[in-house]
Amino acid sequence: MKKIIPDILTLSRLLVTPIVIYLGVNNQFLALIVLAIFIALTDFLDGKLARKWGVVSDLGAKLDSIGDKCLAFSFLAILVFDNHYFYYVLILEGCIALFNIYTFYKNRIASSLLIGKIKTWVIFITIILGFVNILLKHINIPVNLFVILTAIFQIATLIQYINAYIVYKNQKKNANYENKEYYEIVSPILESKEFLKRKDFPHHYNESVYEHTLRVSYDCYKIGKKKNLDYRSLAIAGLLHDFYETPWQSDFVKRPLLQRHGFTHAENARKNALKFFPELMNEKIESMISTHMFPLNKKLPKYKESWILTLVDKADSIDFLFHPLMLTKMARKHEQKKTKKCTPRT
Repeated sequence: MKKIIPDILTLSRLLVTPIVIYLGVNNQFLALIVLAIFIALTDFLDGKLARKWGVVSDLGAKLDSIGDKCLAFSFLAILVFDNHYFYYVLILEGCIALFNIYTFYKNRIASSLLIGKIKTWVIFITIILGFVNILLKHINIPVNLFVILTAIFQIATLIQYINAYIVYKNQKKNANYENKEYYEIVSPILESKEFLKRKDFPHHYNESVYEHTLRVSYDCYKIGKKKNLDYRSLAIAGLLHDFYETPWQSDFVKRPLLQRHGFTHAENARKNALKFFPELMNEKIESMISTHMFPLNKKLPKYKESWILTLVDKADSIDFLFHPLMLTKMARKHEQKKTKKCTPRT
């Protein structure tokens, strides 16, 4: 019920739109005032309940925006016949609605700003005062002052929506540029048949070496760009830091501790990277690859970029180590070992 109650309240505002038009045609202004107050309360309640119960949804946001606009247009269209100043409020609200439709068509995102919600409340207060002024002509109600205030909020809201759209568009453009630039740097590796074999090398739970290194590489690249470091080397070293020759899971040979995969694969990856991608390698990239397992490797990371690769790789590994499915798998293995120890020999 908690999931649907806010949406029902929102939907009720859409359903009363024909009633508003009917009451307006029949000059039932008192009923319109009561209905406008009811609508304003539901607008307040549905958002408050959705946030309180944690059931905010895209559908609810879209219905909320559509309901507010339909009702505002209905009320304003009625008031225009009594006070032509409401015509400007109606036009401005139409401009905001058209811009929201345009941005939704372009981005598939229903825009919602705080100033927009404030503007909606100001409109409903002005609408209620407009109907009160029709009923009580003998009382001097400063309706036109509220109309001007509403228009100011509408203009400010439209400016904010336009600014938010420009910011979003620039961010999207920058993201596309970064993705293109990143791919141009690492495309010789990603298009290599030898590197593509790493899709079949298991790494962490339900993840391949290819997936792991691609994520580490792109994260390192973004950090490098932000910190004005050598992001090119970070992208390449990130992809090749686990470019060892064979999956360690298939190696059943018992070795001394310091000769096991965790201690040796960094140097193995460096040599293998130098073998297949000599044109991309340099002293810094080689150093980054060979020291990324610090403190398991003997060499201390030499460059700032080396430390970034080391830390990003560790963060990614820890993230997967504490994945719920990974913990379940480890627990099962522990129980199996325990059972084997407790089972008596026959």
